[in-house]
Amino acid sequence: MDNPASDNFLLADDRFALLAQLPPFTLIKRLLPALQKYRFGVGGSLLLCELGLLSQARDLDLVCVADDFQQVAAAIAVFLRPLKVSPHPLYQSRHFARFTAEDGTELDLMAGICVQATPQIEWQFDPSQLQWRHEVPWMTAQQWLELYQLFQRPERVAVLQLFLKQSESAT
Repeated sequence: MDNPASDNFLLADDRFALLAQLPPFTLIKRLLPALQKYRFGVGGSLLLCELGLLSQARDLDLVCVADDFQQVAAAIAVFLRPLKVSPHPLYQSRHFARFTAEDGTELDLMAGICVQATPQIEWQFDPSQLQWRHEVPWMTAQQWLELYQLFQRPERVAVLQLFLKQSESAT
């Protein structure tokens, strides 16, 4: 007779095996020892992959508290090459840096996220909401739903809204 619990375990194992092959995931695993003393979380497309909502992640998105931004950026710069970032007319985060790894994987580091609107919208990172899985501090789906709404990413908003609705009805 089939054991549904073991099937879920296999699915979780398969999802982790897929996640472990993604360059942004191997990058965060490589950076974790240097970043462990700072308050930051992993989000963006890699979070959606970890949740089983996407199969590919383009880059690595990290959000940290503003007080840690300079130290986190300096720790990352030891491993990755900083990239020049042009100002964006809509996204005006107080702190933003972009880096690239040797394999071309990009990392975006953000703190004090602001979006130009009337009035200006500021989003505050709350490290107390982090969820630790695979030894990685993941931001929540709800946090990234809010961010994708601010970033005007309707496809990602729809995916996360459905995920959260299904998660809610499963409990």
